[in-house]
Amino acid sequence: METSNTAHSRSAATSQHEDAVTFDDVYNRHWKPLYRTAFRILKNEQAAEDIVQDTFVRLWENWDTILHINIKGWLFTTSYHLVLKNLKQLQANESIEQATFPEPLAGEADEPIRTRQLQLQVETCVGNLPDQCRRVYTMSKREEFSIKRIATELGISPKTVEYHVSTALRRIRQGISRATLFVLFLFY
Repeated sequence: METSNTAHSRSAATSQHEDAVTFDDVYNRHWKPLYRTAFRILKNEQAAEDIVQDTFVRLWENWDTILHINIKGWLFTTSYHLVLKNLKQLQANESIEQATFPEPLAGEADEPIRTRQLQLQVETCVGNLPDQCRRVYTMSKREEFSIKRIATELGISPKTVEYHVSTALRRIRQGISRATLFVLFLFY
């Protein structure tokens, strides 16, 4: 009987201890090892910082569901996948930079066409954004509203506005780079 009570009290104490874990605690405990690991692989401070930031943004977005799993394992797995994604992007960029492309015969005549194609690519990427992200991006970049004004009008925090803008810009850059790669491989 005593053993059962002891096990129950440990379980209750463990449950209370898990509930007391805050995002700040997790961040303070794990950001440095995550950064060191990413930096060791990428050998780039900014890229390593971005990986850690993206990892913790994803943690924050999934905080309620992640609390019941091994947070450390989740953080390192997520960070590792982001590092691999970064390495693939670097490899693709390097192969493009090393490639030689013939000079167009009428390069300046093609400029308005390329500009319009880029605009269409951006519009397509913006159209594919989630509703809230698209709304924030449009208010920020097209209507030129301040972060504070967007936050006030949409009833969200300025940090959330910043998150949506950076997410939109990242997705647009990725969409444009994919489309550019496709065009390069298609025509050259």
